Amino acid sequence: MLEFSLENLSEKIHYGKTKDYFQEVLSSYHNGNYRSAVVMLWSVAICDIIYKLENLVDIYKDKSANLILSDITDIQRKDPKSPLWETELIKKTHEDTNLLDNSEYLNLVYLQNQRHLSAHPILDSDRVLHTPNKETVRALIRNTLEGLLIKPPFYTKKIIDELLADIAEAAPAINTKEKVKRYVESRYLNRLKPEVEISIYKSLWKLVFILEDENCNNNRYINFQTLDIIGKRNLVNIKDEISRDKDGFSKVSNRPGILNYLIVYLAKNSGIYDILDESAKIKIQHNVESTDLGRIYGWFLKPNLEEYFRDIVDLINSNRNEKFNFTNPQLEFLFEISDTNEWQNLFCNIVSEYYCKSVSYNQADKRFEQAISPYLNLFDKESIIFLIDCIETNQQVYFRSNAPSDHYKIHQIIEELHVESFNLINYPRLKINLEDYENYCKN
Repeated sequence: MLEFSLENLSEKIHYGKTKDYFQEVLSSYHNGNYRSAVVMLWSVAICDIIYKLENLVDIYKDKSANLILSDITDIQRKDPKSPLWETELIKKTHEDTNLLDNSEYLNLVYLQNQRHLSAHPILDSDRVLHTPNKETVRALIRNTLEGLLIKPPFYTKKIIDELLADIAEAAPAINTKEKVKRYVESRYLNRLKPEVEISIYKSLWKLVFILEDENCNNNRYINFQTLDIIGKRNLVNIKDEISRDKDGFSKVSNRPGILNYLIVYLAKNSGIYDILDESAKIKIQHNVESTDLGRIYGWFLKPNLEEYFRDIVDLINSNRNEKFNFTNPQLEFLFEISDTNEWQNLFCNIVSEYYCKSVSYNQADKRFEQAISPYLNLFDKESIIFLIDCIETNQQVYFRSNAPSDHYKIHQIIEELHVESFNLINYPRLKINLEDYENYCKN
């Protein structure tokens, strides 16, 4: 399992040349050639740092990286046989860039010491060459992989620019949340430490919920999805960060369109709303009270789910027109708010109200297909009776051409549930629908 895990980790190495060189490290390690593995590991680490510095110069025109490479070249030119440039390389990279933090730098210093012991004929008191043990070499390989080789080739302060440009360009291809998640995790997040992810999250929060320029507007949706992915990976740390910088996170935009994004986010990430200050909460509360989307997602402002349920039913009843319709993601959100049986029953009543308040045959057709048919398996005896009671009240529902076949599905559920209180005589509209369906099948 250990070797397998090292192999998996090595697959995340960014540069193809580094990955190829690293195979020699693994080969030496697997064959028990621990001195050779350490010597090669040091060479691979030095090469990888050079590649990353060159990348910073080529892509970002970074002055610090360019100066480091220039200084190293001067040292090599003055004394081609001296290894001093290697020591200066890791030292300057640590001091002048964000590629190596303190612990990562010290790990490389230790690796360099082990490399010297392994590469030179240093004999112990018994005249035996120094040989690092398997555990030491394993630790050196892992630390070098995690601390350097699999890290992306940019500074922490540069990563947000790289990520934003990349996901904006890739947006047409990563057109579902699952695709966005796979993309940003494989290219970025799986290589970053939590503190770096939180730094990116803070930048995305500002871009999604605060700023209003054209670039932000054009990329708000893909940035929102990325923010949500990072937030779910680090929810506890994110809440701590918001608590430490409550003022910064609370300076959200007044624009309804931007507040809609924020309310959707807060609805799916419990507890963040409570951390924000009053200035943000006032804006959020107003949006929830004054917009349809706010009422749909604003459950976190309600004292309990029963009151939220009543508000959703009121929303349906107050929007008796062709224009008002839940989106599929909104229905999925309503369903997923709670996994209790109580909420499942309330959800069934919501979709029943929604369907039976249709104002046209066409709307009733669409609402049945969208909100009833996919969730029929959730209905229990009580909620299925509620549904057929509602059907009897609206001719737009029971007179439409698709009603016989659609309502036959409901009758099948009633039979499967063995609803003792059900008597078809008490539901004349449903009875007619079933008779029509039977005649249709006969013909």
